[in-house]
Amino acid sequence: MDLTTRLHLLNLIRLSASAESTCRAAERAEHRARLRRKEAAAACRQHRLVVHTGPGCDLDDAVKALADAESTYETRAAQVETAAIRWRRAFSASERADARLGEELARTWTLTRAGQPRRKGTRLAAEVALLSELAAMPMELIRAASALLVQSSAGKDSVVALARVVRWAKAAGCLDKVVVVHADIGQDAEWPGVRDLARQQAERYGLRFVVVKAPVGFLGMVEKRGMWPDAQNRLCTSTLKRDEAAKFFTQIVEELGLDEQALLVNCLGIRAEESPSRRRKPELAIDHRASNGRRLVLTWHPVLHLSERDIWQEIADNALDYHPVYDSLIPRLSCIFCILAPFDVLARAVRLCWVLGLETPKTYVDLEDRLGHRFKNKFSLAEVVAEASRLEAAEGPITWRRGDAIRHHLGEEAATAYLQRLVLAA
Repeated sequence: MDLTTRLHLLNLIRLSASAESTCRAAERAEHRARLRRKEAAAACRQHRLVVHTGPGCDLDDAVKALADAESTYETRAAQVETAAIRWRRAFSASERADARLGEELARTWTLTRAGQPRRKGTRLAAEVALLSELAAMPMELIRAASALLVQSSAGKDSVVALARVVRWAKAAGCLDKVVVVHADIGQDAEWPGVRDLARQQAERYGLRFVVVKAPVGFLGMVEKRGMWPDAQNRLCTSTLKRDEAAKFFTQIVEELGLDEQALLVNCLGIRAEESPSRRRKPELAIDHRASNGRRLVLTWHPVLHLSERDIWQEIADNALDYHPVYDSLIPRLSCIFCILAPFDVLARAVRLCWVLGLETPKTYVDLEDRLGHRFKNKFSLAEVVAEASRLEAAEGPITWRRGDAIRHHLGEEAATAYLQRLVLAA
């Protein structure tokens, strides 16, 4: 099966899934409308009872209340009819999309022993199989893409993902398709120099560098919400990064000016080793949320199966520049105080802030106090700062040398060789 057919099938899968999602949403909307109509009917019965049996002095008020209730009921009844029509249309669209996908799969794809595709099981099986095949042929995927967007936090995983995509894009003769996108979450939340480093990492390869930024940064979002994010509600990722990057999808499709649907490959530097949820992610996936008739968006994880040691090995071997925060042995270049970080890492981040002269610990603790909401369920940032103060008194300020991150992960010889490569590359 050629690449064009694979992409055509993936788009049909997207359409089928989208139609089914719309149908389910319409079904839920109809159910809610019927419940509201039922409540309105009960209110009408209650007011009729008052009109017929209530005291005379309250009759005028009761009649007016009944009229209002009956008007509300009529409105609810009309909403039920509208919702039912929408559901029927959505159901028909879902059936047509499934039928079309089934016909195409039967013609081009064999997924069952009998050769007859099963409806929903086949769609999922086809999606997984097609995406697995595409992930195994990165050069072909890059050639087919209209644009390759590398989401860069400037962190260790991002810089290795970028280097890999660049290497494959160069080999495919498509380096001009690569765009580096950095989501700025606010200077009070990020380590100094992150944005500039992301730019430098892009400029190393002569790539276009784009910054996206939400109107309100991380701390503003937290204050407005009145709560800190958590592992289940990672608004720092969804609201400040994913949603803002999606706006750029629209922009770049307009810039491309294609007559046909654009294929955007969105590259993220996440690794399976980092968490159970990331271990469940495929190397390549359809971004159903971001895809539409004008663009098919595939999310690609080029470093998904690398270990942390593998990441540092590629950084060392290729003389990739990384943020000095890593040399202080803080493992992630995310928010200064990451909601996923353990207590000891947060305490070290506080101490690093003190060395760098940052007011971030005080800013966060003050916000925590104003909100009355602990940074994490298990402990507060105030407790983290108190522990950092104890460690500072016992050990003094933290120190580090350039290359300490590589020394920690790969050894002294690797660090020495890396620093020599940096000098030669300068």
